[in-house]
Amino acid sequence: MNRIRGLSADLSTSLTSLWTRYAGTPPTDARTEVRGNVVTCVLADGVGDFNRAMVAPQAPDTVRSAGKLTATTYKHEAVAAVARLTRQRVISFVSSHDRDTDVATEIFTLEPSLVRGAPRAERRRASGSLPPPRQ
Repeated sequence: MNRIRGLSADLSTSLTSLWTRYAGTPPTDARTEVRGNVVTCVLADGVGDFNRAMVAPQAPDTVRSAGKLTATTYKHEAVAAVARLTRQRVISFVSSHDRDTDVATEIFTLEPSLVRGAPRAERRRASGSLPPPRQ
């Protein structure tokens, strides 16, 4: 359990740093939870700053606009940070920013690993209690 707590703290630090770079201001609170193959990070107080930064004009760095801070580059960097810290491939990323509550929720689904075990449905399918997936 201590290893997961340390991983959660490292993920919070990394995602807060990334968020701050894109939003211009840090969230007031960041909490990350790792449950099986799902990583959930909640960032409070910064959605407005992030959204404003994404629509603000930016000076192009190159002809291709490389180096611009966009929602797409944020997604790529967030996925890369989680993959690096968990040492697992991220197979999905869902980002939800609620302007009313000023809370962002970032959910990463990791590829199943031998260390964390297969997701429940895969374990039940392997034991025969679930039918095989349709093809």
